[in-house]
Amino acid sequence: MRAFNSIVVKLWLTIIIIVTAVLLILSITLSYYFKNYALNNTENQLQRDLSRIESDILLNHSTDIDDKLINIEDNLMIYKNGEFISTDSDVDQLIYQTIIESDNAESRFIVTDARNKKYMVNILDMSNYFDDNTAIIKYSDLTPTYDSIKYITLIISLSAFFIFLITTFFAFLLIKRITEPLIQLKNGAFNIAKGNYATLEVKSFDEIGELTLAFNKMNEDIKNSISNLKHEQKLREHIFSSISDGIVFYNRDLEAIYKNTEGERWLEEIVQDKVLVNKINDEIINCLYHQNDSSFTYEINESYLEIGFKNVAYTNVNYGVTLTIRDITNEIKHEQLRHEFISSVSHELKTPMVMLRGYSEALLDGIVTDEKDVREMISIIKDESDRMNNLVNELISVSRLESGQSPFNILENDITLLIKDIAQKFRFEFKKNQIHFEYNSEINQCIIPFDYDKLNQVFTNLIDNAIRYTEPDDKISIVLKENDRHLIIEVSDTGKGIKASSLGRIFERFYKEDKARTRGKQGTGLGLSIVKSIINGHGGDITVDSVIGQGTTFTIILNKDGK
Repeated sequence: MRAFNSIVVKLWLTIIIIVTAVLLILSITLSYYFKNYALNNTENQLQRDLSRIESDILLNHSTDIDDKLINIEDNLMIYKNGEFISTDSDVDQLIYQTIIESDNAESRFIVTDARNKKYMVNILDMSNYFDDNTAIIKYSDLTPTYDSIKYITLIISLSAFFIFLITTFFAFLLIKRITEPLIQLKNGAFNIAKGNYATLEVKSFDEIGELTLAFNKMNEDIKNSISNLKHEQKLREHIFSSISDGIVFYNRDLEAIYKNTEGERWLEEIVQDKVLVNKINDEIINCLYHQNDSSFTYEINESYLEIGFKNVAYTNVNYGVTLTIRDITNEIKHEQLRHEFISSVSHELKTPMVMLRGYSEALLDGIVTDEKDVREMISIIKDESDRMNNLVNELISVSRLESGQSPFNILENDITLLIKDIAQKFRFEFKKNQIHFEYNSEINQCIIPFDYDKLNQVFTNLIDNAIRYTEPDDKISIVLKENDRHLIIEVSDTGKGIKASSLGRIFERFYKEDKARTRGKQGTGLGLSIVKSIINGHGGDITVDSVIGQGTTFTIILNKDGK
């Protein structure tokens, strides 16, 4: 049945039906025409023969020549006074019987004999010329006429058949030529549906050719549109994937039909918390049906999430809700650090301020009058002022390093000269505290790009801290090593060491070891934080290893190329 759905078959059948109908009508019409033409010719011939015989009879003014006429003329009969004059053949008897039995015989009729042969009979009444009823009868055998009609009909039928075949063949070729581009267009449309955007060949410049040109233009436009849509889709996916926040889109059935990489990662953790899942579902429903955008903060697995809900609507139709998941752990920790920083600074400043105020008031009120005590109080005021000044300076250094307001003056310098300067700088401190200092180097000269002043500050802080945590006869050493890409500097001491619980925090601002474990005055807790910032600013790294009772080693790694 699918063949009848083809436009080729439909057009072909339509043309066949039309041609068949035309040929049948034409064949029937021609056959009828030739049959009538042949019978009319026979009748006319009989009329001519009768007219000729009539003329002969009238020229003689007598019917006495009946026997002579019967013998001369073929197929002739004469009727006179109720009697028939003929050759008495079977056909004559048949005609005679037909005329006798007919009440009102026509002037022309056809009879059929026992052998199914047909004869046309014409009667000419001559009663007007004679006193008696007289008529001459002429008949003709229609077998040759019908044979001619059959032959002509056969020729017409064969001609119609061959015309039908030829017409069908050429109609098929014509229809194929017309429909082939249409089939090509159909296949092209299916290929477009499959994603194959091939250009069709234009084989003519008629309406179908113009249709093919329009199809190719549409094909190219669709191809470009699909390409642009895919490009935009990939761009959107890339943008969403590159966003640090998690994005999830829920439809009206609360199904997550889209999520970026970060959103998918967070969803895997969220689904483990049933309380959070129920809260999210409630907020989605509220946002979807009441169009109320909202957000809340939730702690999960030691992380803080800010989850926001945004209704997605267009032309007053709600399509779903966009869920944004933002990790604000660092922000909260930064806020906590800020509070801790303010608290630490306040604490660090409070003690010297109290002491300054107390001793100053004692001096102003004249409570202390002894010169020795006065000098001692003034010395304490100076020490506390120096301590406050150091704290402020270190706070300024930390702020500038973190904000980038303290630029690095990186030049080609010899690191060995810097270490020798540090050793010379602390020579009297080592002697005063009975500490042994050693400097070991695998290289005599090492010129690399670094900021001389800032690395000087690094080693000053490290050596100063080492002195605080050592006892007499302990040793402080600096070891200089290198490999293909890095310069390695180890600053070690054989002092009291650092507790394992403190190793992970010693680079934090204001973090201090137990005061009882230090020699002399305790620092501000900012020195190692400044050290780490300077080393990181050089693109390097600093680590610490320590064993209680055995000592501490700070390892600095710098890139030789300064990058």
